[in-house]
Amino acid sequence: MELITVAGHPEPVKASPVAARLLHERLDSVRDSRGDQAAAALERLVGERIGTLLAAGTPSIDVATMRSIVDYIELPSEDEPAPTGLGKTLQGIKDKLAQRGGPVGG
Repeated sequence: MELITVAGHPEPVKASPVAARLLHERLDSVRDSRGDQAAAALERLVGERIGTLLAAGTPSIDVATMRSIVDYIELPSEDEPAPTGLGKTLQGIKDKLAQRGGPVGG
């Protein structure tokens, strides 16, 4: 296990080496395609999701869990404001459904 740190989660998190690499690859990909600000936003979203999982009792982040987070988390498009209020709630529900493999409508 490795300890990783992510914005949006205050303490280091135990993660498998493959999960840590997957996170770094995804952040690098977003940084290359959309810039530092988008990568920072993604890292905050990932940190928040990891915090939720840890609070629910997940002891560490394995590769399958990390893949479900980084592959299905959605960043707002560059010209679209971040969701707030009800939109944020609906986005959270969509993210949870995607993580569980449920249907996600637009």
